[in-house]
Amino acid sequence: MPPARKPSRRGFVQSGLAAAALLATRARPTWAAIEKPKLTLGLAVPAASFLPVYVAAARTWKEQGLAVEIVSFRGDAEVSQAMAGGSLDLSLQSFDGLINLINSSQPVKGFYAGFHQADFAWLAQPAIKTWADLKGGTIGVSTFGSLTDQLTRYVLKKHGLTPETDVRVMQAGPSATSIQLLRSGRLLAAIQSAPTKWVAEDLGLTVLGTQEKEIAPQWPKHTFVARTKFLDDNPGTLRAFLRAHVAAIRLAHADRDLAVKVLVDQVKYQPSYAARAYEENLPAFDERGRLPDEKYMDIFWSIVVAAGTTTEPWPAARLMDDRFIGTFAEWAP
Repeated sequence: MPPARKPSRRGFVQSGLAAAALLATRARPTWAAIEKPKLTLGLAVPAASFLPVYVAAARTWKEQGLAVEIVSFRGDAEVSQAMAGGSLDLSLQSFDGLINLINSSQPVKGFYAGFHQADFAWLAQPAIKTWADLKGGTIGVSTFGSLTDQLTRYVLKKHGLTPETDVRVMQAGPSATSIQLLRSGRLLAAIQSAPTKWVAEDLGLTVLGTQEKEIAPQWPKHTFVARTKFLDDNPGTLRAFLRAHVAAIRLAHADRDLAVKVLVDQVKYQPSYAARAYEENLPAFDERGRLPDEKYMDIFWSIVVAAGTTTEPWPAARLMDDRFIGTFAEWAP
């Protein structure tokens, strides 16, 4: 297999991407050969927080000599089943999903954790102005035991409200369903993701709080996952994949119009909401693939332990293979 083709300065200049062109002028070592140029990547769901993946599909995977097929599933459970069954080379899913895979004795690890979005919000009926106003009412989450359930119970307790005693917690399905229950009056509040959190706000519902302000400004939202044997057998492939990923993040910074367009095309957002998603998500990508700051990981583990997913916090080494984390220092500004 020939070495991975390095991006050319000419190609970047012709595309008009000034920031990416600057990268091409930097001296780089000779990259290792790509062991497996054709990959299958599973996504838990289509989501704006996967922005660099969509940009990579549009541009940077090919520039690194990769052909990657994206398969979108209907949540972590489905993508985890596909990973466990060996039908995926890589997946991009939640840390809860990775923890559950490891708890099930699957030989997998995360290898890049640079998705730090804390992007949920709690919306309430217009008459509800404070968390205390929820007492005696019902708040919606997607499903019991889900991340939305865990976060909602955490924030209710933070505001002195006991779930199921002071406020009933109800399974309300995805945001597109729960917003209808909000509008019909069956719920006093519900946790919402983009873009329905913005739709609800535009309709005049009250923004009670956001994950960023109520819980932590950084959250380990997603990680790339692979089987340990794949990590061992394909280091050149994974370095090419992550070079393309870092290049995609920088391309998104350099070319806003391209990034917004891929969100419209891939996630089916209206252009105005795609633009809002771009602005919200872009600052939360860590190019080196690190976990969030330790103080925010402590909050993550406190919520995970309270939910019974684990009995204690795990060391990072149990979750992450760190061979590929922070390996792109030569790309850093």
